[in-house]
Amino acid sequence: QDTVVALQALAQYGYLTFSKKNLNTVQVHFMETPGKIFQVNDKNRFLLQQASLPTIPGRYSVEVNGTGCVYLQTTLRYNIHLPKKAAGFSLSVGTANASCTGNYPPKFDLVLSASYTGNRNVSNMAIIDVKMLSGFVAEDSSLKKVKNGTNV
Repeated sequence: QDTVVALQALAQYGYLTFSKKNLNTVQVHFMETPGKIFQVNDKNRFLLQQASLPTIPGRYSVEVNGTGCVYLQTTLRYNIHLPKKAAGFSLSVGTANASCTGNYPPKFDLVLSASYTGNRNVSNMAIIDVKMLSGFVAEDSSLKKVKNGTNV
């Protein structure tokens, strides 16, 4: 029901805001440098127009003039690369107790070893999320051992 109501609201919004006489000028200003100007009209209204911001952080302003609707979005993406030796945790994965001869399906223990290798005395909190590969299942008895802490 809520999806139908949302779609009806979007259709009504589109009906009320649609105009064949769309002509908008969008100006993005950054301090005293020349701004970027976008023209949005009926022919390019579905075309993505974008520009990179010259300086981050910075103070920007946007001015829109005209008639119709314009969707404006800013996105900030960043990635901080850690030094190669500053991983924080080490993780090794292996198998043990493999019994692949004659048993169907074959069985083996999955051995996960994780340790904190960071600069602090403790790591505060860590979660290891293990997902099984397609076609593999965990045995109930081994899950009970992990849950009870007898095989950790």
